Amino acid sequence: MSDDGEVANIEINAPPKSIEIQSSPVVEDLTATPNLQNQGITLTGGIGQTQSNLMATQPQNVKFVMGPNGQMIAIEKPPFVWKHFFIGGGIPFAIFFVPLLILMIGTGLGYDDNDELTYVPLYKDENSTAYTGQFTVGEDSYVDYCSIRDTQNYEYLDVYCDRYDDYKVNILMYNGTGDEIVGHWNNENGTVYFDTGTDHGEELELMMEFYTEDGSYDFFMLIGDLAGVTCFLGLILSIVFLVIGFSQGKPGMGWGGVTALVSFPVVSFISLIIMW
Repeated sequence: MSDDGEVANIEINAPPKSIEIQSSPVVEDLTATPNLQNQGITLTGGIGQTQSNLMATQPQNVKFVMGPNGQMIAIEKPPFVWKHFFIGGGIPFAIFFVPLLILMIGTGLGYDDNDELTYVPLYKDENSTAYTGQFTVGEDSYVDYCSIRDTQNYEYLDVYCDRYDDYKVNILMYNGTGDEIVGHWNNENGTVYFDTGTDHGEELELMMEFYTEDGSYDFFMLIGDLAGVTCFLGLILSIVFLVIGFSQGKPGMGWGGVTALVSFPVVSFISLIIMW
């Protein structure tokens, strides 16, 4: 080595040492961590364990279904609202039941007990096959039915009455080809005339059934005519509420429609027994 400023080069030919990094094993946490920021819940564990945990902790207003990818999806059940139940069941039932209730009340008051039955003797004219008698009804009374009986053998003749006016009746008999007028009755003079061309003995008996109309009778007859329409309307509405309730997520309305639909035959049977 000289002193005149020459630089000495030193070379080291030793191999570099390897760097070793040591780390402790990571312990995987398998517990479910709820995220409180409206995130889903991570479910861990086996399939049997997961299902048992869900069944134990499942809320009453939520049901779990299997999704397309095998995951469990929570679906909220629609709540049962009593207001919807009374709408779906109460409206059809009221439309159906109110007219029947009015008719049952009228039956209890005896509005349909205004029919009267009268037997009128018909005497044969001398040397004739004609029979005559006298019968009159009061105001607002109308003939509903009549029949004629042979008093000798107590057989009814094949005749019937046809009221063509409020207080006028034709007595008809079938002659093989059609109905033939064989008698008549007029309330103005009260005369009953009957002649079939056959001698039935000295006397026949005419049975006249008539009814009296008043204000209450007309009202209940109108309700009776409307009852058929309201029964059909109530039945249709119960089916409509049933379909709308279950399809629109309103189980209360749907079950109300089912209740009304099931109650119709029961109420009809009870009403028939009362009004019979």
